[in-house]
Amino acid sequence: MAETPLAGALKNAIGHYMTAVAEKLLAEGTPVSSVSTWGRYDDDEGREKHHNDVEGSLNLNDSFVRRFLPDAEAGLHWSGTSGWCLWSMSKGRASAGGSFYFYDGARWLGAGLIPDPDRVAAFLSAVQLDPHSAGSDDRPFYRQPLEDLSGLCERLQVHRRVDYGNPSYELRFNEARCGAYYDRTARALTSGADDIVNVPVRRGELEALLHLLEFAEGSSHKPVRLFADYLAGDIAQRRGEGGSVNEHRRALTYAIEVKERKGQAERRQHKDDDGE
Repeated sequence: MAETPLAGALKNAIGHYMTAVAEKLLAEGTPVSSVSTWGRYDDDEGREKHHNDVEGSLNLNDSFVRRFLPDAEAGLHWSGTSGWCLWSMSKGRASAGGSFYFYDGARWLGAGLIPDPDRVAAFLSAVQLDPHSAGSDDRPFYRQPLEDLSGLCERLQVHRRVDYGNPSYELRFNEARCGAYYDRTARALTSGADDIVNVPVRRGELEALLHLLEFAEGSSHKPVRLFADYLAGDIAQRRGEGGSVNEHRRALTYAIEVKERKGQAERRQHKDDDGE
């Protein structure tokens, strides 16, 4: 069945809302790996699979989830009838392949159907402190399934970026994620924490790290690719070369240039604002 205009509009609007929340979390240092949406209200099989209404999800890195739920899989999920929740499922249950209702054990934010990204970020912060008591296990209902979908789509439009030229939320999320890690890398390299540390590492682990940097170099946007390239080169040239830790610092040099350019841009912006 071909996607209807409303179904496509819902998917896009939900995707931009998911991305708006992801942007807030990424800015706070949360490793959001992807966003997903479901807007096919007109697909009977899909409605049964996706709990009879439209939905969205934020997927978090497994290493991040293990910090507060070491024995479970979890993620942030948005229901078109009930708002945000943290879903979780024990790894033993997942591997056993038993029956599982998606919302079993979910913790609900309960702050309305479309709360601001700041409110969702605060909920995740509470989850990290105590995932078993954050929010509530009582699922709220703010609308009935399939009720006034055009109105819901309109309400979600507030989270579109009016200054964003491309209508694709996927591209917007990719740019946000790449930009967040670009900024984090630049800040880490220019933080002043420049003492030399001895980290025991196996040769195979070092090779694996270089492979992952090579992967990042080929899969991210250009500024991140440069950091991956320079870091991989610095590490590779230091192997087996005594005293070379202060000689191969191309990534740091680039980070300093990035910081200087950003500072110049901010000063120009302040000057323009003062002149208005």
